[in-house]
Amino acid sequence: MLYAQENFPCQGITTTVLNVRSGPGVGYQRKAQLQSGTHVIVQERIDKDWVKIKYDSKEGFVNSNYLKFSPLSSSTVDTSSSSGSHRFPLTIGKILWFLISWGIKLCICYWIFRLLVRIFFFIARCLTVLFQLFSLPFFLLNTLQRYLAKPWIFFFKRNRYSNDTNERLRTVFSFLKIPLYIALTPLRLLNALFFNLAVHCTFEMFNYVMEVIYPSSEREGNGSFIKWPAMLPWRIIKYPLWHGALTMIESLFWTAVDIFLPTLTLFHGTTTAAADCIVASPGRGKYRYGDVGIWRVGGGNYAGDGIYFAPARSTAEHYSGGESLIICRVTLGSTIDLGLAPYHIFQACGHPNAHRATQWGFGKSFCNR
Repeated sequence: MLYAQENFPCQGITTTVLNVRSGPGVGYQRKAQLQSGTHVIVQERIDKDWVKIKYDSKEGFVNSNYLKFSPLSSSTVDTSSSSGSHRFPLTIGKILWFLISWGIKLCICYWIFRLLVRIFFFIARCLTVLFQLFSLPFFLLNTLQRYLAKPWIFFFKRNRYSNDTNERLRTVFSFLKIPLYIALTPLRLLNALFFNLAVHCTFEMFNYVMEVIYPSSEREGNGSFIKWPAMLPWRIIKYPLWHGALTMIESLFWTAVDIFLPTLTLFHGTTTAAADCIVASPGRGKYRYGDVGIWRVGGGNYAGDGIYFAPARSTAEHYSGGESLIICRVTLGSTIDLGLAPYHIFQACGHPNAHRATQWGFGKSFCNR
């Protein structure tokens, strides 16, 4: 039987399924429904029939005729509105099991993540093939720019004339290149936009994202289960945000430069070890203490001393022995076709150690081609 309760707060136990309302009356909105036997804290009496209660860290109003009151003891705790069961304090066993279970979950997530990285690499390789197909027209435009800038190149693959005639032809062609240079400005702009922005920025951003997901530096989380998540914010700020912004600025700058300077996309064939050192950045991974970012003059020197770039992929692959290719944007200086060079320079090329071609080119401020 219910009995009067004068001291509040006190404990209340529901004697039936009881509606909790937002105010003291049936006209107020129902907020929840308590099951029979649910323990609540009765905070105060509003009127003869309604009291204000606290249940499951929430407050509301219920009809006091469906509550059994009892004094509030020091051991009384809040209970669940759905089951009425008491909340028990955590034990050492529960804490250990919580830590172990979360450790297992993190390990599973880590290996799933590594699997996703490998899938990402596979997808990237497939996208690379698609990119090669998509970029084929632009490589054709690059070739078109090369030949239209010097359309007479087809007729001077061999050295046919005397040295004096070649000298006069070089003078004539130097003037003919001026209107061709002006006419090819839109083509240079199109090639610059594609290779500097679309290609360069895309590949660099891919590398930056990979540094975030799969860092190459041990200090930034490579191979460390602890450092990887700890350094994740730093890698995001450093690579996609900071380096990504710098790459975009650099690409825009070189796009503007390439509009005015004759720049072509060429291939450089070399060994895998040399290619890794050329394209690597100081302080990254295994190249942290290496000699990186430097182009080395290779052996042979069949057209003089220097670093060799080829407009044809097959030519660069021949010189690399099938190992590695580097695709480069090369701003050409003053170049000369060997077919227009003096005959003794033409004869010196095509053989190892063509030092005479180097000396003559330096004296005339030419780069052989």
